[in-house]
Amino acid sequence: MYNFGRIRKIFGLLVIFVIGLFLVSCKEVKKNKEFVDVVNETTSYSLNGIMESFYLEGRKQSEFNVLYKSDNEIKVILKSVDSNDSQIILKNKEGVYVLIPAINKNFKIKSEWPINASYPYLLKSLSKDIVNEKNIITTENETTKTIETKTYLYKDAQANTQKITINKETGLPTEVQIYDKQGNLYVRVVFNEIKLNCEIDSKEFVVDETMTTMRSQFSERIVYENREIRYPIYFPEGCTLKNESKEENEDLTEVTAIMTYDGDYAFTVIQQFVNDKDTISFALETGEILTVLGVPCILKSNGIQTVYEGIEYTVASNNLDMEEIIKIVSSYLEEKLEK
Repeated sequence: MYNFGRIRKIFGLLVIFVIGLFLVSCKEVKKNKEFVDVVNETTSYSLNGIMESFYLEGRKQSEFNVLYKSDNEIKVILKSVDSNDSQIILKNKEGVYVLIPAINKNFKIKSEWPINASYPYLLKSLSKDIVNEKNIITTENETTKTIETKTYLYKDAQANTQKITINKETGLPTEVQIYDKQGNLYVRVVFNEIKLNCEIDSKEFVVDETMTTMRSQFSERIVYENREIRYPIYFPEGCTLKNESKEENEDLTEVTAIMTYDGDYAFTVIQQFVNDKDTISFALETGEILTVLGVPCILKSNGIQTVYEGIEYTVASNNLDMEEIIKIVSSYLEEKLEK
């Protein structure tokens, strides 16, 4: 004869055991989050960290701070560790801007930034690279997961290899490494702090407010005393300097130089000194945004324009590919590299 009381007791214990397993499982799911899910659930964030850029024998460090309130409200502050210059990439409902507080200059750029390329300091860019990767490679240890994907540094670029290291408990990235075509480390991003779903004042995305706030951090006007016109350290084999011209004022505060290279490949370099002004100077450009050695650059159809330590550089060519133009621009941004 069956002992129904004992059976009910055993059944009850089994039910409790199964429920316990379920609760433990749910707790584990909440603890170990997937990065893509975290990004999809996040309404806003702030983060900061260090970006290391590697080129030839050099290494350059830049600090970055990011505020993200929506797809139309993004601010990235980039500052070279060895320089007084800070530059801001800012997106609001009116457009995309690159601000250079040290010279009180505002570039408004007709651009779809950050949609058309990948940026290792933006969580949504990293998430997009993971989602779009068809041949994803994942390695894990007890605390971290590393996801290998392709990444595109600018529109129509050849793919670079990217490794994203994620904390398994929080689901947030701790480090991103990007490699060049030869497999050498090209960019390394380390996240120091990430705060999710935080309150961010809309004033952070107002151009004039941002410029005023950043300029208030200067105790005195920045004067670039050691500027000089330079030849590119790198240029493609088979190129030779054909023509050069220079215009300058008496105290050398206003200098413009144009260098034309010819040969197997032709390109032009324009260097122009830019100085701080009491009122904001404004320029309207069309292009995408590319970060080269921690410096925001405007990527155009046939060249790159950027400002670094009081000099505006433009490198343009009708027959050089963009990878080569980037190398030429990089050679002008290496002055503060650690050797």
